[in-house]
Amino acid sequence: MGFDKALEDWKTQLFFEIDGAVTTARAGIAATGTLILWPTPAEPRTMSLVPPVHFAVLAASSLYDTFDAAPSAKGWVHGMPSNALLISGPSRTADIEQTLTYGIHGPMELVVLLIE
Repeated sequence: MGFDKALEDWKTQLFFEIDGAVTTARAGIAATGTLILWPTPAEPRTMSLVPPVHFAVLAASSLYDTFDAAPSAKGWVHGMPSNALLISGPSRTADIEQTLTYGIHGPMELVVLLIE
């Protein structure tokens, strides 16, 4: 499923009017609490980076102990995307006066829906 118009045509709404977005996670890594997302035209990466709340849907069968286990189990060597997102926590930077600061950009809240 895609959008009825190009993302560029409703970017202002996305940045200033939409409170949350839902994406699917390709896999989850239990050891680090990491989500792996593969953006597509139907789920552009902007959906997980811009709205204040990000809802990520993850199938329990796609939850792995370590990062190495996910690509091996899913056979991703045969078809990786050009862009993948690893989400392990809030954004952070130390660019401002060399002080570590969290939540510089991206959602303020992440809700993971684990589906069996």
